[in-house]
Amino acid sequence: MQDQLLERILSPNIVPIEPASIFQSSLSLLFAAVFGCLIANSYKYSSQSISGGRQIKSSLLPLTLTVCVIITVVKSSLALSLGLVGALSIVRFRTPIKDPEDLVYLFLSIVSGLGFGANQNLFTSLGVSAILIVLTLRSTKIKRFKKNSISSLNEFNLNLEWDKKNNEISISKIIDVLSKNCDHIALIRFDQSTTNRNLVLQIGLMRGFDIQQVLDILYDFNDKISIQISNSAIDY
Repeated sequence: MQDQLLERILSPNIVPIEPASIFQSSLSLLFAAVFGCLIANSYKYSSQSISGGRQIKSSLLPLTLTVCVIITVVKSSLALSLGLVGALSIVRFRTPIKDPEDLVYLFLSIVSGLGFGANQNLFTSLGVSAILIVLTLRSTKIKRFKKNSISSLNEFNLNLEWDKKNNEISISKIIDVLSKNCDHIALIRFDQSTTNRNLVLQIGLMRGFDIQQVLDILYDFNDKISIQISNSAIDY
């Protein structure tokens, strides 16, 4: 009796694959694709992140679909579920997530995949839609605040990255170079990995100067610097 019970629990075919379940799984996958696109577009237009950009946006839809497919496969068998837990326990993710808002969108994609993979289409749709609406309203409020608080379009965020082995580049030298064209410089973030250094600054240009002049000055200082620019009054 115990052997039969154990064999039934560990059987990979506890839930037989029927036409109805195939249709339901396909419908859930379609929901996952739609909401994966919505989450990606929400990240593009509503996120205030200055570090994720296209890399995070391009991964949200595949992440939602992947989690949905995994849950659809393993939910029918305890053995497959335990195997998934064992596989994930030996995987180490080394990609750093620098902005907490990026984690919000990544977890939202994972939750969407989990919900639709478990065929909880209605509740998942309502829950994710409510979260996306909140994120959109928050983004709209932040945009209005920035428009009211910033008097000009001469403030920019500079995302600078360079090789750690390049001793000719330092934070103090960069600030000295920028101070020739900027009336104020604020440090947002500085990160250092085993190979690169990343510096994010907010700068305000002096009257009569434009951002192209800042780029020219930085490249004249050292052409090995990778530069990304975003207007601080607009979401990145």
